[in-house]
Amino acid sequence: MRSTYSWFPILGILLTAFFQLSKVRGAETASDPAPIVAPPPPYGPLPTERQLRWHELGQYAFVHFGVDTFTDREWGFGDEDPKLFNPSSFDANQIVAAAKAGGLNGLILVAKHHDGLCLWPTKSTMHNISATPYKNGKGDIVKEMSEACREAGIKFGVYVSPWDRNNPEYGRPGYVAVYHQQITELTTNYGPIFEMWFDGANGGTGYYGGKRDSRAIDYNTYYGFKAIRAIIRRNQPNCVIWGGFYSEGDRTCLADCHWGGSEGGDVGNPCWDTISTAHHSYSIADWSTGLRGGDVWCPAEGDVSIRPGWFWHESQNGSVKSPETLMNIYLNCVGRGANLIVNLPPDRRGLIHENDVSSLEAYGEHLSQTFALNLAKDAKARASNVRGNDPFYGPARLLDDDRWSAWITDDAVHTPEVVLELNGEKTFNMIRLREDIRLGQRIEGVAVDAFEDGEWKEIASAPCVGAIRLFRVPRTTASKVRVRIIKSPVCTALSDFGLFLEPEFETWLPPVGTDPKILAAATAEAKWKVVSASFGDAKAAIDGNPATFWNTHGPVVEHTLPQEFVVDMGEEKTLKGFTYLPRQDHNFHGMVDQYTFQVSQDGKTWTTASEGEFGNLRANPLEQVVPFASAKARYFKFIAKHALEMNHAVVAEIGVVE
Repeated sequence: MRSTYSWFPILGILLTAFFQLSKVRGAETASDPAPIVAPPPPYGPLPTERQLRWHELGQYAFVHFGVDTFTDREWGFGDEDPKLFNPSSFDANQIVAAAKAGGLNGLILVAKHHDGLCLWPTKSTMHNISATPYKNGKGDIVKEMSEACREAGIKFGVYVSPWDRNNPEYGRPGYVAVYHQQITELTTNYGPIFEMWFDGANGGTGYYGGKRDSRAIDYNTYYGFKAIRAIIRRNQPNCVIWGGFYSEGDRTCLADCHWGGSEGGDVGNPCWDTISTAHHSYSIADWSTGLRGGDVWCPAEGDVSIRPGWFWHESQNGSVKSPETLMNIYLNCVGRGANLIVNLPPDRRGLIHENDVSSLEAYGEHLSQTFALNLAKDAKARASNVRGNDPFYGPARLLDDDRWSAWITDDAVHTPEVVLELNGEKTFNMIRLREDIRLGQRIEGVAVDAFEDGEWKEIASAPCVGAIRLFRVPRTTASKVRVRIIKSPVCTALSDFGLFLEPEFETWLPPVGTDPKILAAATAEAKWKVVSASFGDAKAAIDGNPATFWNTHGPVVEHTLPQEFVVDMGEEKTLKGFTYLPRQDHNFHGMVDQYTFQVSQDGKTWTTASEGEFGNLRANPLEQVVPFASAKARYFKFIAKHALEMNHAVVAEIGVVE
């Protein structure tokens, strides 16, 4: 990757390069001192300019909207009629306004999900918005969203699924040309794109033009990601690329940023901004923490939906994450140096639901209030060392308005400290640190102390800093604080310090309650009983305890799929759906991803109420709510047909929707 700093042995050239950087960051004013001493050499891989801009965004939105919104599914099979997509009052400005209200600085639209329906009038396939009733086939959701983002002053990005379960050529060379054409259209017709997202879900069963079979592909070689990157770099040179890794020889060609290791939004601690091209198989732990000593700058990005699902489901209107939950996620993602995507799924009107908007507004207001006033702003800073005793690198740089000016030490000083004398006693519960990452991610241990009752007390510590580090600490009142660099392989380049007082959260409840009644077995176990099971103790699937499983793998023998069990609910009910909770122990063995759910009034004659698959379980193993047409039943039968891994069934809980 191209470095933002240039390191030359000649002092004059080095200082010239540093002045050029200062112009980029906007630091140089008439009152700024000129550096006397050369800056330190960079350490390790460095971010590109587009990555630096990406780091500054902090958080932004996903918008999952498509035919799945109208079928109540998470992953479409590819055989959905485009005429199903017909939002009654789509409003891009309302969606963008909701994102801005939540403090989100950009928006990534899902222009095509795995079902293959393109939300723009692409020339690459007939399976696009032109075939829908929306605006009588003359609509273009991508255009409307991109224009709304520009008008509102936030960034616009695009997610376009490589996997296409509709296209008959998927898995063959013909689809690759189609997909490259789609990338070309999106990168040339809709203005600036700040990020392009390539999902890792690829291959498997699908409609595929009526073939209804399974297609296997090699993610690293099939799509031609090297050529796709060339298209993006040519048409959108400032666009950050997520995913789309490919192999060249014994190296993995990595993108500009990578998955943070969960779809709960959080990333690891530590979270290093570097990973290695020598790795060929990354574990979830690797994605979560990055790799210290990696040879390429490729920071983490956390993603989470404001609801349990990625697409809107009416049954989840009462399950919107609270502002407090969103703030906790923010601190465990952005607060650890990663960027965060918060998914905002429009409903069938084409609007962000009132409950989601209410939570976003409260969350955005809380963020704004938290960081409105830096209580350390007027502090006097004294450092144990300053690079060459040059004021240009002095500790006052930690408190100015320039994100990139930094307190930097001499090359030989790796564990300095700085004391900040506050302007009187200040009460705070949030601390912010930042490194000048243009010089690399340098710090490997840091602590913050408060001077209380006549002595220093450690109140926060972390194994790394990077682009930003936030600490939520107990409410503390002190007149001075201290930052200690505990470990670093090179000299320090710390660029920001802040103290803030986070307000307490008020109780938040969704303003609109429209949920159907979801009846878990735990609330009715006195009446529910397992009538039969093909193998194992199926009572564990209706006991209300997520830690117990129906498991068809015996002590010695794996009892292969399909497997089933039957439940007598004790009385006739009108069912509108069922719920499935996969195992929650981070193990995928036996996690059921294909099912049949049947109902009966007498336990003898059975009707299939729903059959299909649970999408995205590997990355998002949350409770699945599966609606179906109303049916009267006393008995239900759950049939496990296929599992993510191995050939047996493991189910934590099954419930019903009334």
